[in-house]
Amino acid sequence: MEFAVLIPAYEADGHLVDTVRSLLALGAGDIVVVDDGSSEKCGVFFSEAEALGARICRHGVNRGKGAAIKTGIRYILDTFPDCRAVVTADADGQHAAADILRVAGLALENPDSLVLGTREFGGENVPWKSRAGNRITSAVFKLITGRSCPDTQTGLRGLPRSLLPLALQSEGDRYEYEMNMLMDFAERKIPFLCEPIETIYLDDNRASHFRVVRDSYLVYRRPVTFALAAGASTLVDLGAFWLLERLLGEGELRVFAAGVTARLISGGLNFYLNKKVTFRSHGDTKKESLRYLVLFLSVMLISGGTVAVLSRLPVPTVLIKIVVDCILFAANYVIERKWVFRRED
Repeated sequence: MEFAVLIPAYEADGHLVDTVRSLLALGAGDIVVVDDGSSEKCGVFFSEAEALGARICRHGVNRGKGAAIKTGIRYILDTFPDCRAVVTADADGQHAAADILRVAGLALENPDSLVLGTREFGGENVPWKSRAGNRITSAVFKLITGRSCPDTQTGLRGLPRSLLPLALQSEGDRYEYEMNMLMDFAERKIPFLCEPIETIYLDDNRASHFRVVRDSYLVYRRPVTFALAAGASTLVDLGAFWLLERLLGEGELRVFAAGVTARLISGGLNFYLNKKVTFRSHGDTKKESLRYLVLFLSVMLISGGTVAVLSRLPVPTVLIKIVVDCILFAANYVIERKWVFRRED
């Protein structure tokens, strides 16, 4: 076959077997299922899928959906040298076989595009948490990348062979991996082809293994840690200013010197946190610090200048500054990700 269907599965049930059976009935040839450390009681379902013709890869322990997808991609690249596309699909029965094959066909026809099977979230059968979660992640994705994606959480994705190495480079081993993949592809201006698919939620989506607190943090890790780094830097800035103002004694330049020094200290901390924690960059520190300094000074000048100009409006200056700084905060995140800490590859 020219394409392979990849199904990451954890604690699989009969829906996995039904999906494999339906795919084979419609003519799908190569199906790879990754057992992501499921318990022994689920072994019968993987055995049934294997008996039908699916190939099974196994993790000894649960490593996460992202790790399972990467394992499957590596297996397909090694096992099927003529495979021109990989389609990922979920194991919980929420992707119709006909939709999976249609996405596969589009991936073959569009060898430079990522094909996304997108669901409609306005139906009554859609759980409120799924609807809310998708809207939030779509808004965050739009804010960060400037690109629209109606279903950022879809697990039905068509990956042409040319994009598989890039998919293996995306960070994350759990649910955050799929969001990181989208961001990485958007950053490299890879086209998205959104294909409407049937929206299926079984038993209020209770089969999902998404853990709200931990997995939500992983999905939103970058913007969350960016905000936390900014908050920590602000506290350091205020603390350093308060301390330096008292240590520098008397003099007209006391406040100015304390303010500049405190800002340099907090800026250095912010750079370190964003490099090591938020973006986890391994780039050249000298180049990145120079770009950060340029951005740091530019944002400071733009903020001050914009507030000064808009202060003529009949609006409280404090409110103007809050709005301006919020806009610059979002812009700062995008610029740091795409320019300051950009991946050199």
